Amino acid sequence: MRLESETHELEAIAKAFQIISKEMSYEGVARALLKEALSYSGAARGGVLLSKGGELLAKADASFPRERAEFFTSHPVAGEFRLPADISERVLARQETVVRQASSRGSALIDPVEPPPQSITQLCLPLVHQERTIGVLYLESERRETFTSRCISMISMLASQAAVFFESTQLFEALRETNLWMVKGQQIGRMGSYRWNTRTLLSRASRECYRIFDVDLDVNPVPFEVFKSRIYPDDLPDLEQALAEAVSAKSPFSHEYRVVHRNGSILHVAAVGQFDLGPTGDVELEGIITDITERKAAEQALTDARNELARAVRLASLGELAGSIVHEINQPLTGIIMSAEACLRWLAREPTEPGEARKSALRVIEQGRRARDVVTGLRSLARAAQLKFTDVQINDAIEEILLLLKRDIERADVTLRTALDRSKLIVEGDRVQLQQVVHNLVRNAIDAMIATNEGPRLLTVSSKAAEGHVSVEIADTGIGIASTNRERLFDALYTTKGDGLGLGLSICRKIIAVHGGRLWVEENTAHGATFTFTLPLRPSATVSN
Repeated sequence: MRLESETHELEAIAKAFQIISKEMSYEGVARALLKEALSYSGAARGGVLLSKGGELLAKADASFPRERAEFFTSHPVAGEFRLPADISERVLARQETVVRQASSRGSALIDPVEPPPQSITQLCLPLVHQERTIGVLYLESERRETFTSRCISMISMLASQAAVFFESTQLFEALRETNLWMVKGQQIGRMGSYRWNTRTLLSRASRECYRIFDVDLDVNPVPFEVFKSRIYPDDLPDLEQALAEAVSAKSPFSHEYRVVHRNGSILHVAAVGQFDLGPTGDVELEGIITDITERKAAEQALTDARNELARAVRLASLGELAGSIVHEINQPLTGIIMSAEACLRWLAREPTEPGEARKSALRVIEQGRRARDVVTGLRSLARAAQLKFTDVQINDAIEEILLLLKRDIERADVTLRTALDRSKLIVEGDRVQLQQVVHNLVRNAIDAMIATNEGPRLLTVSSKAAEGHVSVEIADTGIGIASTNRERLFDALYTTKGDGLGLGLSICRKIIAVHGGRLWVEENTAHGATFTFTLPLRPSATVSN
């Protein structure tokens, strides 16, 4: 009879273990432990309190606030759990099992729905795991003989096993939380992980991979044919070739392709991976697949914007070129007209002056060639074509322009003063374009002095070599430049002239920049302004006369 009773008790405990072990949460294990302990012992009331970070040991006193517990459950429902001081010290600190008689005022269940009788029997066991108190199991009975030594032994076994379940559940919950973080992270990052068996051609993948490839979750593992059916047809040959090469060489895999969903939508994906041995010993490709559709769309939008910007720049350059041609050939055209009119006058005289007429005709040809060279130079500049640099003696180039503008200088009643370095200053550049800069700056200086009647009109053109560069200065005594307009002078379409196009100085700075130099302007102390540009000298090319 006794053996049968013991067998029955063991079966009851085993069943209780099974019930508790099925719980997958901290709270579920606590409620199952309390229910099974009450059922086995026949106790009327009880509670389970679980610690939060070892707080039970730190708070081994007469009370333990509910808010500091990881979890608390009781039957019947109680407002608070408070261990008497003597029980708290023995159970929490010394990990002893306590059984004692007490009055209702000594109950640990404060304000329960069903108040205890005047006299109660208390059983309190520590829940211990790896020598650490992680909680307590508390039971109350109205009968003195409820908690026999056999009952205490069985409930102690139950409590001991439950403590192990608590720790396992905590680890499981931490693992589940980590998995949820990973799933959420993959969703946010639009990337999924996979393993592909190169022998069976079956794949295992994370939930995000299923979303990317529009595959039902119940398809597990995923056959290679299902994977292939989602690949954009035009991308499949390159993908299969890339996979074959990676498998053959066992080299890291990386490839971008498109995926077609069943509703016709298309995703761009990037797959990376590396090979290792799987659990069965087969070679497997493990890696990550990322949905890069949004990135591709952003890249395309950026490309479109750049193309639009390039188109706008080309249109602006075309307009600038057209304006510059008008601006820069105005002088040669004026010279052509004047020379042609002079030629006609010489021919109309009685007697005719063929010699002078011939000189005028030659000047027409000279100015026409100059206009042609200006157009050619500006066109190559606008196209950013490869310039044909040659050795240019900058002083000779300057003197040619000053000779060309001699009549304009005299007509404007301007005194010319030159201070050119007597060395042969040789630079590498396009002679016509550099002369165009000098021509424009000198012409602007003349116009600036015509606009004022104060003081003498003095034009100073100088050059000097220093530290591998040649510096050319063109100074005038004209109206000067306001400091607020100094830098804006070089902006396209900005001009201080009533009939100006605002392109000459912009083109000049562009030409000098192409030649590796700088162009700037400074206001003179007294009157006028000085434009200066620098150019790099050709190495070992400065020769003294």
